[in-house]
Amino acid sequence: MYSEGVFQFYFMNMPQPVILIQQEKHHLYYKKCNKAAQQFFEKMEDKIINKEENLLFYTLCEKAIATKEPIQYQYIQLFQPDRHAYEVTFTPLFNQATAPSHVLVMAQEIHYKKTQEESTRLLNAFLENTVDAILIADCNEKVLTVNGAFEKLFQWRKEEVIGKSRQEMDIVSKEEGKENLKLIEELKNGKTLLPYETVRYTKSGESVCVSVSCSPIYDDQNQLVAYSVIYRDITPIKKLELELIESKQWYKSLFTNHHHAVCMLDMDGTILNINSAFLETLHLSASDVLHQNYRDIAKRLGVCNYKSWNVYEAISYSTELTLRRSQHSAQHVYITTIPVKVNNQTVGAYVILHDITPQKEAEEQLAYTMKELENIKYALDESASVMILDANGTITYINDMYIRYSDYQKEDLLGKYYRDAGLRHDLSELREERRSHLSFGRR
Repeated sequence: MYSEGVFQFYFMNMPQPVILIQQEKHHLYYKKCNKAAQQFFEKMEDKIINKEENLLFYTLCEKAIATKEPIQYQYIQLFQPDRHAYEVTFTPLFNQATAPSHVLVMAQEIHYKKTQEESTRLLNAFLENTVDAILIADCNEKVLTVNGAFEKLFQWRKEEVIGKSRQEMDIVSKEEGKENLKLIEELKNGKTLLPYETVRYTKSGESVCVSVSCSPIYDDQNQLVAYSVIYRDITPIKKLELELIESKQWYKSLFTNHHHAVCMLDMDGTILNINSAFLETLHLSASDVLHQNYRDIAKRLGVCNYKSWNVYEAISYSTELTLRRSQHSAQHVYITTIPVKVNNQTVGAYVILHDITPQKEAEEQLAYTMKELENIKYALDESASVMILDANGTITYINDMYIRYSDYQKEDLLGKYYRDAGLRHDLSELREERRSHLSFGRR
């Protein structure tokens, strides 16, 4: 029963903000507020409550009066540090006729609940939105919860695993199970576990490459109550690593087994790597070449025009070089440079050397032979009439002396059958004379 005298003392001295609402003629009025609430409601006394402007407040007061039961409501504005959180209780007070005549509205600050709610919201957002699979278990290995990424990765639904032992899910192979239990024991003993890579298994038995990290969860007394396990799917990374290893093996095979000399330079001209053909071609040892500047090697090998040779051309470049180690020794090489680009920036160059000394020597010998033949031809043209036939008897060559002593012009005979030149010999006789190394001519 509402008693004004008894109520007044308690009302004014309560530490929590308290407001007294009075119901009269189907209206609600701000009747009184205590010291703690005066900063908010001091000027509101005896003022009618506008239902449209304070719909929620008005509705809760009406509900307390109608039900004759206290009503509780929490005002919590999350993630707003400047806003306080309150739990507000609407308690109906009765007159002598036991009919509700007032509502006592008392606000209790519940900042700790706001902090808890924010932490819970953050945890839930983290669990459900992270791409990593997360499992949380208690100290008895019972699963407390898993997130959506766990369901997707391991094909276990949350409702299937909550309350299960981790061992019941067969995520860990039997071979690794005992070792895994040791790690969990270390975690329980307060030891920090570093992330490690391993294989885990889905509900259907498929293997998944994962990076695993474990974290302890403590209560307010710093006692371990649970732990979390984060599984990061590294299958794509492992696939890329395998592809990288394979590509390196392809590159290494091409580099090592190439029959031409190959070396790799950095931007300073330092030789970083070579293949065996490089050493064989230049007759050098690895210690003579590796980590040396190519310009020094070029000088040592007697390359005279190396200064004009830019190994860092924007595109592949080829040229011929002559190496002269001594006055009587020359080696000819065909050299190709290929820029190495990373992110569209030149970081070095490949150099490929092809020893063309045999070809050059053959070309020089051919030139010498051709010169000798030219001299022989000149001497022959000055002393004899010469006609050359192919195997079919077609005239392929006649010299000036032959034309001088015949009645023909050169253009009349070249490409014609030999009998058109007045020759009466049988072709078989001519072939026989050739085989017998007999000369045939006309003076």
